[in-house]
Amino acid sequence: PMSTFKKEKAPLKPTRKARNELTEEQKQEIKEAFDLFDTDGVGYIDAKELKVAMRALGFEPKKEEVKKMIAEVDREGKGVIEFADFMELMTGKIS
Repeated sequence: PMSTFKKEKAPLKPTRKARNELTEEQKQEIKEAFDLFDTDGVGYIDAKELKVAMRALGFEPKKEEVKKMIAEVDREGKGVIEFADFMELMTGKIS
């Protein structure tokens, strides 16, 4: 089914939940952003896709910031980011 994900979305607002805990709605938005750019359905996105996915969530990451984020979680040195890592990074940014 077509996602309800809107391209022009306000940045996700931190909620007053425990630190590093997102609402189900926030988790869903992050998942939708990831899926939107994991177009081939392989379960990971590259730096370019990460940047666009973050923009869709309301962030304006610099190229260097994106590279640094991927380096942080890219244990195998493939230059890609898996969904679990993306969720972790976005949780850190939002909460």
